[in-house]
Amino acid sequence: GMTVKIGFLNPMTGPIAVYAPGFGAAAAIALQTMNIAGWGNGLQFEMVMADSGCSGDAAAIGAQTLIDAGVVAVVGAACSGATMGANAVLSAAGIPMISYASTNPGLSDAEAYPLFFRVVPSDAIQGPALNDVVAADSGSDVALMYMTNDYGSGFADSFTAAHGADNLCASIGYEETTTDFTSAVQQVMDNSCGSVVLISYAADGAAIVEELAAQSFTGQIFGGDGVAEEGLCASMSDPTMCDGIVATKPASATPNERSMAFAALCGAVDDCAAGIYTAEAFDAMIIVGFAVFASFSSPEGTPLSALISAVGQGFVGASGVHTFTAGGDVGGNGYCVGTFNAAGDGTVSFDCDRFWSLEGGIS
Repeated sequence: GMTVKIGFLNPMTGPIAVYAPGFGAAAAIALQTMNIAGWGNGLQFEMVMADSGCSGDAAAIGAQTLIDAGVVAVVGAACSGATMGANAVLSAAGIPMISYASTNPGLSDAEAYPLFFRVVPSDAIQGPALNDVVAADSGSDVALMYMTNDYGSGFADSFTAAHGADNLCASIGYEETTTDFTSAVQQVMDNSCGSVVLISYAADGAAIVEELAAQSFTGQIFGGDGVAEEGLCASMSDPTMCDGIVATKPASATPNERSMAFAALCGAVDDCAAGIYTAEAFDAMIIVGFAVFASFSSPEGTPLSALISAVGQGFVGASGVHTFTAGGDVGGNGYCVGTFNAAGDGTVSFDCDRFWSLEGGIS
């Protein structure tokens, strides 16, 4: 038999480490599936995991570790900055990568980021979606609070373009390492802003929500996919502070055989069931697996990236039907518009009760 190594970049440290177990669990489910499929052909896959740290520098080191380990392709990273840092190292070595969660619009540039694919839509689409949600919920005098990293600035630009820079009550950027949001929230209060749009990750988002409460902010809070999961509330002193926050994230697919099978497998694993972008991590792994299978029946010297592109034409995945553009992008399935609901016992759920699409807006 033959063993093929696939790399997996996972943010085991850094601001979204809370989600790393979910990404890893989803990838492990995919690996099991691939190895059952490969068993009859004498082909087995091994996953080599490296920490991407949600940073370009950490991910570049992780990528080199994966190259040294002999991987043929890499699934990841999660954070856009990490993906950019890893791509520089991987593409130089001729190794393709598929991100399961990086949404920065700049990644669509195939010349700047060669051999790059992703199974999540660019934030060039999520910005207008989130703006439509703010309008539908009568969000007024909007204060935009965003991290100035690759994810945050790309998404913030997209939202600002849709909302109109002149229409913002305040636009407050902060370093992703920020932990004290007293002065940032003070700006929101001083400008008498009526609502806040958060483009953040779980840890900083939670700290901002707590500081808004501490300064007696009573307006509506909106957020993007970086906070659209119960993980946002987990680190809060009082998780019920999440109650009523509205956030967008890429919508799940119309159910299909693969999405239903994955949902059952994922639901049986605590880490996976509690995660975000788990179906996407699963799909990215499976697409690489199919491409490797295809390589054995393809002309010698066919690049794996060409086979990934071919597999990703109408690929029916757990997170939707994916068709890669020449730049490795997908159009997505629209966005879930969800609300955080706190129960009497202090538990919080994030419920997708509305939907946004490019064609139909909010329904």
